[in-house]
Amino acid sequence: MVTASKPVYCTLVGDGMVGKTSIALSFIGERMEENYVSTVFENYAGGTLIDGESYIVSIYDPAGHHDYDRMRACTYTDCEVILVCYNASDRDTFDNVTSFWLPEIRRFRGKKSTLILVATKTDTRNPDSDSSVSTEEGEQLAREINAVGYMETTIQNFDSVKDVFEKVVVCALKCRKKKNNFLKRIFRR
Repeated sequence: MVTASKPVYCTLVGDGMVGKTSIALSFIGERMEENYVSTVFENYAGGTLIDGESYIVSIYDPAGHHDYDRMRACTYTDCEVILVCYNASDRDTFDNVTSFWLPEIRRFRGKKSTLILVATKTDTRNPDSDSSVSTEEGEQLAREINAVGYMETTIQNFDSVKDVFEKVVVCALKCRKKKNNFLKRIFRR
């Protein structure tokens, strides 16, 4: 079992200003600055309980600007789960999941990545607007990119943020278990 001494590592990716830093800060109990300051690279750690066990989630928050791909490369190698984020009220950020973010992840990480698709700022979604992305569209995209899950969140609802990072821990534990079982089978031969 993973304890606080062995953190779970995740990386947040997605276009700038989709709310990646906001959900990370909300999870660790800090407030976002009033004025937007673009992230270059931040690392946060927050705790959560799963089945009565305490886990630390180490969150890599690299820049969302497309020309920082080399800097993000190291976060892909070190993470167990990648949160691919888009703003639920901005269709361009949703479209960039498949046109930019997924190809970048595949280039640096391959096809075996554990991805969770995350719609952020769901409180700003306007169902009557062509620029908003529906829950159904998000769920469909998650299936298409072989994500292990689709989550919706807003910093206006802490439970939705907490649920995202609990899902990160659960997915990381499943991947670790698969990896350990695979290694046991190899070394038994």
